[in-house]
Amino acid sequence: MKYLCINDIPLNEYQIIGFDLDGTLYDEKEFIKQVYSRIATYFQTVSNINKNEVYIWMLNRWIEKGSSYPYIFSECIEKFNLENTSIEQCLAYYRNTDFRLALDFKIKKLLEKLKMEKQLFLVTDGFANLQKRKFQSLGLVEYFQTKNIVFTGELGRNYYKPDVTALKFIDCLKEYGQKNIIYFGDRHIDEQFAKNAGFDFVHIINFHDFWG
Repeated sequence: MKYLCINDIPLNEYQIIGFDLDGTLYDEKEFIKQVYSRIATYFQTVSNINKNEVYIWMLNRWIEKGSSYPYIFSECIEKFNLENTSIEQCLAYYRNTDFRLALDFKIKKLLEKLKMEKQLFLVTDGFANLQKRKFQSLGLVEYFQTKNIVFTGELGRNYYKPDVTALKFIDCLKEYGQKNIIYFGDRHIDEQFAKNAGFDFVHIINFHDFWG
């Protein structure tokens, strides 16, 4: 369902609650801004271009296209005629640049409450080592047990959402039977994933409006 605010959701009706990571438990833009700044610096170092101009273009393109769009680096290299650069190097910076992330206070308080009352799980796609670093930076280890977390990148792309095979690795779902389950995500692919699994779904369309 497309709830407008976390306060609209009848969480008391659910025994198990699942979450995506990027754009769901934190504002992904905060991560993107940090890594794109580093990539823009890389471009400036090897091509003598204006770092800020390239950074702003990439950030606006990400805002326009979303996190699933795979061509921002290649388009940037072409648009600014960035010779002596490569998509591979961009991806290396994207995956390995240091960053800092923090949970919103309201999300932290909700997770503290839910972990005492519900069973929580997390399923996130993407490069596994990077997703784990985000998880650690956000301090999510306080709220999710290892046995209820799947980084699908460790398993391979065939396990990415909307495929539900990864759910068999989540302990609290092994015998969930008729329990009510809801999953939070920010992408249409998360919605399809929840539908395939038979879960109710919360579509977080605007992160800040939703968490309020």
